[in-house]
Amino acid sequence: MSDFHCNRCGGTSCSDGASCVPMSNPPVQNKYWEKVMAVTCGRCWTDWKDMEVKIINEYRLNMLEREHRQMLKKFMTDFLDLDGTGKTAELPNEVSENWKPS
Repeated sequence: MSDFHCNRCGGTSCSDGASCVPMSNPPVQNKYWEKVMAVTCGRCWTDWKDMEVKIINEYRLNMLEREHRQMLKKFMTDFLDLDGTGKTAELPNEVSENWKPS
């Protein structure tokens, strides 16, 4: 896995000095999650899972509503820098600035 590069933590080693390894066991086996796995290390994925719970709770997102699922997916994309822009969102401050309750 020496050619693995995590978009969020910026490389082959995480902030704590441990070597980055791709996340394992995606929620669903499809092309989208293969793409997520290709650019996200296990440590950053764990960080996202913790942040995801905070976002859902703080903003009272209902995962039965399509709009809320899309919003959470956008936050995940920004947090993990899935698009590879090099700019990751610092949540929840970034979230609160963009949040418009319905």
